[in-house]
Amino acid sequence: MSNVHLLATLFVVAVVLSPTTYAAVFYRQSRAPCPTITTKSDFNYVPYAGLWYEIERFPNPFQQGTFCERAYYQEIAPGVISVQNTGVKPDGNLTSITGYATVIPEDPGHLILSFPDTPDGDYYVLDTDYTTYSAVYSCGNIGPVKIEYAWLLAREQTMSEADMEIALSKFTQFGIDVSQFIPTLQGETCVYYPEYPTI
Repeated sequence: MSNVHLLATLFVVAVVLSPTTYAAVFYRQSRAPCPTITTKSDFNYVPYAGLWYEIERFPNPFQQGTFCERAYYQEIAPGVISVQNTGVKPDGNLTSITGYATVIPEDPGHLILSFPDTPDGDYYVLDTDYTTYSAVYSCGNIGPVKIEYAWLLAREQTMSEADMEIALSKFTQFGIDVSQFIPTLQGETCVYYPEYPTI
């Protein structure tokens, strides 16, 4: 339950991603249990900090209809980063949520996300090159139901086909169904929060 709520919070946040976001994808546990995954073994949160654009996400309930999502991470203490997720709601109003993520030293690539008035949740960085993409995933079971979240983040508003192929392979290597991804509107038509420092 906590993992699921965390994810929802995160991208109610939407991100990672409140932008980071989300309407979850549901599967019956008997048919498709959560996959066994590994995270980036040498993950370093320092170069990971900064601005990320949400390129694609699995549908989820807290990001329904939102677009122009971005996430900004900044170190606020050793092993702790602030998380600000922003986006635009279907009615055109801007939305933002701020929390923090704690790095798990013994489990690189695994962060615990904390947002106001919500249970903590897991944030797994399957892989990232820090400069182009980040493949973020989380999965939990409630009884026979699997609730699955995934976000594809990028440093730029768009990704090349080659970079997209590399990033998606970080999901498919664990049997994660990338056909569930939906694109996030980004680009010149977006109105972004102005609070982020220039990267």
